[in-house]
Amino acid sequence: MLAAMNTLLRALLCAALLWTAKDAHAASFDYLKSADGTPLCVYETGNPQGRELLFIHGFSQSYAVFKRQFDSDLAKDFRIVAFDLRGHGCSGKPWAEAAYTGTKVWADDVAAVIKARKLKQPLIVGWSFGGYVTIDYVRHYGVKDVAGLVLVGSNAGLPPAPTDPAAIARLNAQRDANRALPPDIELQLRNGRQFVSLMTAKPAPQDMADIMFATNQMMPPYARRAMSSLALTNDDLTTKIAAPTFFMVGSRDMSQPNDVIRSVAAKMSNASVQVFEGAGHALFIDSPEEFNAALRKTSDALTTR
Repeated sequence: MLAAMNTLLRALLCAALLWTAKDAHAASFDYLKSADGTPLCVYETGNPQGRELLFIHGFSQSYAVFKRQFDSDLAKDFRIVAFDLRGHGCSGKPWAEAAYTGTKVWADDVAAVIKARKLKQPLIVGWSFGGYVTIDYVRHYGVKDVAGLVLVGSNAGLPPAPTDPAAIARLNAQRDANRALPPDIELQLRNGRQFVSLMTAKPAPQDMADIMFATNQMMPPYARRAMSSLALTNDDLTTKIAAPTFFMVGSRDMSQPNDVIRSVAAKMSNASVQVFEGAGHALFIDSPEEFNAALRKTSDALTTR
């Protein structure tokens, strides 16, 4: 009975998120299989003939968090594709820990979406953990099939791994806490509310707060525990990424010190940094018009190369 109720709840949440995103523009959604058979929920809107944007969301979130982009004037000129990562949102949530570990499974999911949707040269926009997934794709598939990379509120593991004992101890403590996360619904509700409050520098609009909270609740504790073992280090690729790379970060993003982002970009052959004043981690929610304009300008710059 409980399993049936959980299945119904997930279906209703997925339907609500998909309906919200479909209201403003003609849109479609579908499921495709990744390399290991995990079903991935894929959303598309915008101009089918336009330049391509592929959005990859952050940890415990969903494609729907980019609603302010889907419903903007970007949809007039761009073909916009987004998907839910495995373990997240409306996508499949494998039980086996191996389905979440390493870098290849995440890279394969991105490759599966690009292939299934026949994307030719998308600009990949990866937010937070989505930035790490973006670099996972680069690690295993290279950059020949992408126009560029936009890393939003994410250093993507490109800085050197920490060597300070205190910093290492904090990371280990956080990982231990995630590995021990119990399937406690009341705890998940509390954590979800706190998560939403930390994503933006100012209170998020109610519709966006609802989306972030709902999708946070859709990620099961066993997937969170499995992902706690991810290394999240990509500093071996920092000087090797040939694709144009654009870091976009909020000035009030406490998780991404701006000076660290700048130091990483300085080591790369083709990278730039744009700081959004007054914005937090989810800067595309805090400053949607500025962010959308920046994406358009970035794409324009790549087109004229």
